[in-house]
Amino acid sequence: MLDPVAKSVIKESTTGQLTEMYYRLVGVNSLRSAQGVGKDQVLAEMVAEVVAEMNARKVGDRAA
Repeated sequence: MLDPVAKSVIKESTTGQLTEMYYRLVGVNSLRSAQGVGKDQVLAEMVAEVVAEMNARKVGDRAA
């Protein structure tokens, strides 16, 4: 389960910070995969939380 502090940081981040956070987390996961290290559950949960927050704000939705 994701730490409440991490969830709070995600909720309080600006849209730009969320976007950068998403790309950095995906990059770290990709690097881990390329190195054969395997998945990190906390990173996966953070990505999911960031995406959920972005969806809640409709980040990237050009129709909004």
